[in-house]
Amino acid sequence: MAVARDRATDPPGEVVRLSPTAIELTARVAAGSFNRRFLMPGYHAIVWRGGTAAHAALFRADVTDLQVLDALEALGAKPGDALGMATWEERKDPRSPAPDQVIAGPPVEVLVRLPGKPQLVPLGDLLEDRDQASGRGPARGGLDLRFGGHRANVPKWHSGCIVCLYSCPGSKIGNARYTVRDYTKNETRFRARTELLPPDGTKVGIVVRLSPAR
Repeated sequence: MAVARDRATDPPGEVVRLSPTAIELTARVAAGSFNRRFLMPGYHAIVWRGGTAAHAALFRADVTDLQVLDALEALGAKPGDALGMATWEERKDPRSPAPDQVIAGPPVEVLVRLPGKPQLVPLGDLLEDRDQASGRGPARGGLDLRFGGHRANVPKWHSGCIVCLYSCPGSKIGNARYTVRDYTKNETRFRARTELLPPDGTKVGIVVRLSPAR
């Protein structure tokens, strides 16, 4: 009888340097896991397939979060490193200011190379943001991705998080539009637009590009 292969234990792949401002990695689609109603749905956009948070990611990457961190720093990007673990650990304490902190760092773009599509697709185009759809405005909803880094936090969880959709201390890249407090209070939820994505398990390219300073 055939035995299912556990790709999570395979050796990591490589991060490709596309240009002086961009890198690319491969990943596999897992929209079903991302959209389901338990285990942190709608939070983790891209996670190393061997990380502890890979079960809930939209894209399970073939490279580690540290590889991505190293590659972006090699391009000259300086991470913000603004978030400590209290940002998550004190998320249910209304007296703590930590969960209200916003990720810092230089702006980055995350684009997806989908099979059969000639153009790269912005990550945000593949997501439905309930908060943005409610009409609260672009200053509140959507994505403002920042290179947070947070190398010192990696040993705490070994989550493998590369891109989170909130200002998370586990992320290498996070979203400055939403805080951990927003997630805890259910201010919004992201869902994958499955009609725009290939089936789960499909291999795609992920391009991370440094944006001009805003």
